[in-house]
Amino acid sequence: MAVQREGDGGTVRGQRLSAFWAGWRESRRNPVGYALSHPRLALAAVGDLMALPWVEAPLGETPAGRLIRSDLSRRCLAGATLAATGASVVDVPETPPAYREGRSKQTLRRKIRAAERAGVAWRPVPRPAEQRELAARLDRALGVKSDARYRQLGTDHAHWVGRGMWTVAVDRDGEPLVLAVTPHDGEWALLSVFITLGEGPQHSDARYLLFAAVVEQLSERGVRHLVDGRGQHELTNGLRHFQRMLGFRIARIRMRRREPGLRSAAVGSRAA
Repeated sequence: MAVQREGDGGTVRGQRLSAFWAGWRESRRNPVGYALSHPRLALAAVGDLMALPWVEAPLGETPAGRLIRSDLSRRCLAGATLAATGASVVDVPETPPAYREGRSKQTLRRKIRAAERAGVAWRPVPRPAEQRELAARLDRALGVKSDARYRQLGTDHAHWVGRGMWTVAVDRDGEPLVLAVTPHDGEWALLSVFITLGEGPQHSDARYLLFAAVVEQLSERGVRHLVDGRGQHELTNGLRHFQRMLGFRIARIRMRRREPGLRSAAVGSRAA
């Protein structure tokens, strides 16, 4: 696996870069205006970004591989791609239980315990019929979000049916709380959908349980990197904090074509 890992310096630079975007978000200004009014911070952020190591992403010509490549190639900031401007990435361990280990995962473990005490569980969703039902529920839930930053009207997530690995967190009565859809190809996966279907402490805690379940399932399938398709400037500070608790880091990604015949993970029911 051709991966250049971050050392301590890379981690510090990623943290400073994240702090720059958090400050910009709090300012409520456009990125150019914020950079012009904080030139030293902006120059330091550019330097930190350029100093981050590249992570190699060999992607195949599968539906999931093309989807991941398309998201990473999206022009999202000053004409540069998401891959070049720093994507949020979780390194998936080779052994599933290892994801929850370490001091940095204390909040993750505490939230998972709270969710489990409340009766929250997770399960895969392999059947297209149930996927369509969950997609419809998600569209309805997005339209009534109390926080305008997350409210979306007129969405249609039905196009995700049959694409990628579907996983859902449910309460003790089986009611869906959080939905995740993660297409994967080879050693890479894309967090295409990860959205709560309601609001409240139970939904919040269920996010941690579901995310750990997603990472552990991907680990079993040989995936080693999970990337969020949103740029750093597209994250709310709440989501930025959530990602930090889950172990995301900022990385530049260099995509290349995976050679035919090398291992490829399943894409989902449509590609099976």
